[in-house]
Amino acid sequence: HSRYVKDVVWSPRDPIMATSSADGTVYLTRVIAGNVSLETVSTLHLSGPVEAMAFLDGDTLVVYVRDTPYLSYFDLRDDMKQTNHSLNVAGPTGKSDTHVSFAVLQLAPSPCGKFLACATDTSRQIIMEAHTTNQVRNLYGHVNDGFSTPKIGWSSNGQYLLGNTQEDTSVCVWDISSGSIVQRLGGNGGGHSGQIRDVCSSPVSNTFVTASYDKTIKVWLPPM
Repeated sequence: HSRYVKDVVWSPRDPIMATSSADGTVYLTRVIAGNVSLETVSTLHLSGPVEAMAFLDGDTLVVYVRDTPYLSYFDLRDDMKQTNHSLNVAGPTGKSDTHVSFAVLQLAPSPCGKFLACATDTSRQIIMEAHTTNQVRNLYGHVNDGFSTPKIGWSSNGQYLLGNTQEDTSVCVWDISSGSIVQRLGGNGGGHSGQIRDVCSSPVSNTFVTASYDKTIKVWLPPM
């Protein structure tokens, strides 16, 4: 990369990592065990800074490029064939707007792999049906803008989404079925004293970890 790295993700199936940069490149690299050598699998040159990525499975890499109105799906089985799915809801004509008023700053696949959560810089989390333009839910009730670092994670059962908020130091818990915030963890004491910088949830339990500007990490196990 010729500019700073924005994101790093691992394939859930193969020893392949993807790295993205503000220079618009994505490198897929195979990490070979033993001598710990690196082998370039593929290189993508995209139209702008790559803000977020996620592997949906071992065969599909999803990428968001700033100032684009879609998510790009790249098929590792088909020479990195690109398919774009709009982030905008289709109008009466069946066509989606080409304008985008937000940026996706994190992508998080659901535990079942059927959905993709998009954390945006406009106080909105979008739950997409994977490989489609279908928006299952739009989640609100928190605060994020272009200067924030929205972070999200799923509960292990896929029923809840966790996320930080710029307005305070709490962790918001959304119920996916209702679309509502059902808990604000740490907001009344016991949480961070500074804003939360990252959220990482466990794939096998409801445990999750938060990292904060207060120079601490906290491990949470809320009832869900």
